Parts: sequence; C-alpha cells; structure tokens
Amino acid sequence: MSIITDGPTVGVRHFTPVHLLRLANLFARDPELVQQPTTRPDGDPTQRSWAEISRTPHLQIWLLRWPPGASTGWHDHGGSMGAFTVVAGELTERTLTSGLQAQQLPSDEGRAYGGAHTHEVVNLGEDEAVSVHAYSPSLAQMTRYDLVAGRLEVAAVEQREPS
Repeated sequence: MSIITDGPTVGVRHFTPVHLLRLANLFARDPELVQQPTTRPDGDPTQRSWAEISRTPHLQIWLLRWPPGASTGWHDHGGSMGAFTVVAGELTERTLTSGLQAQQLPSDEGRAYGGAHTHEVVNLGEDEAVSVHAYSPSLAQMTRYDLVAGRLEVAAVEQREPS
C-alpha cells in the first residue's frame, strides 16, 4: 500500500497526537503492509530500514523495520507531533523527564506525543520489530542528541525535504 500524494491536500489538515495514533493503528492493520519493501540507507543489516507509505504537507506515514539492537538514537521531530504503533515484535521507548524512563511496547501497542517530545526508540528483542509512524505536520527538521551525564546535548540538526 503506497499512497504518496504531492498535490493539494483534501480534507483534514490538522491532526492531534490521538488522531496520529489512530492513523498509525489503521495502517498497521493492513495485512499487506508487512510485505512493503523498505530501504536501508547504508545497506547495513544491523540498522533500521524504512519506507514512506503516505504523505501530504500535513501528514506523513512511515513503515520501519528494526533488526535486533537497532535504535533511533536520541532525537526530536522538529515540532511535529507524532505517534507510532508496533506491528510485530517489541520496541522500547526511552524518555528523559524526571530521570531515564523506559516503556516497552509489544505488538499492537503504540504511543502518541506532542511536538516537544524527545525520545529514543530501540529494539531490545531477539527478533525483527516492525512499526508504523505518523507525523503532523510532515517532518521538516529533526534534532539529534547525545546523552551525556544524564543530560541531552544537541549533536546535530537535520533538515528534511519538504513534502
């Protein structure tokens, strides 16, 4: 299922984190989704791979595959709200609010968050995990962080191609 829309957006233009989680859940229930090919930028089989499966200026939906040990590293979404649902396997989301927090998310569970959310997502399991991610507005920038002495320090700011 690939629905890339570059033309004018029809319908809903504003999404809340709850809307995004519902959309991620909807896409995750598509039985053909797991067959969707994904791309590893470096060809490194230990790294995540992904495919953008839907896009408008107001919304992006991604499919990600996570080999065991794969991690996003600490990052934010440049002000975009987001959500993700685990389709297969299990992922762990780490946040740093009042100390390091970790939440395990098995298959069919997800997480929604606002535009100021910073986290790291990792596959700590022994099997590949698969997830669907939704962002609104479409990702324009991401900041990467290093965890140093219990604090996050900016490592890099990545600009994304506009939708």
